[in-house]
Amino acid sequence: MRKYEVMYILNPDAADLKGLQTKLHKILEANGGKIEEYGDWGVKDFSYPIKKKTKGYYGVLIVNTTAENIDEFIRISHIEKDVLRTLVINTEKEKNYIQSVVYAKTEVKNDKPERGERKPGGKRFDNRRNDRHDGEAVERTEPKAEPTVAAE
Repeated sequence: MRKYEVMYILNPDAADLKGLQTKLHKILEANGGKIEEYGDWGVKDFSYPIKKKTKGYYGVLIVNTTAENIDEFIRISHIEKDVLRTLVINTEKEKNYIQSVVYAKTEVKNDKPERGERKPGGKRFDNRRNDRHDGEAVERTEPKAEPTVAAE
């Protein structure tokens, strides 16, 4: 038995939303699996359409279950047309993991340190050709074309 965090997004227009949730939860609870925490995030807007939907019903679970149950959960979620997305994280393999059904992993602070100030002294782009004969840069000029005289 291992500890997993499972997140799923369901179609909010599904005919039997609670029945589908119960079906998914029973798959994870099979063979001695246990749901330790459940977070019901409700219906949220997407940043971009997923399967032609703009909203989804989010659910987050902290589960202590077997790998076979996780494989079955993923298999069934791919078959069900009302399951839009799933995400399964093995929390035992993640370093510095903060277990929560309240916050999304993108909202957890200290994932990446903020970028500091840039150091001065970098090279700057200069559109002039640098001829160092006399110590000063000289503007680049294109040679003028010689007029051609047509032979008679």
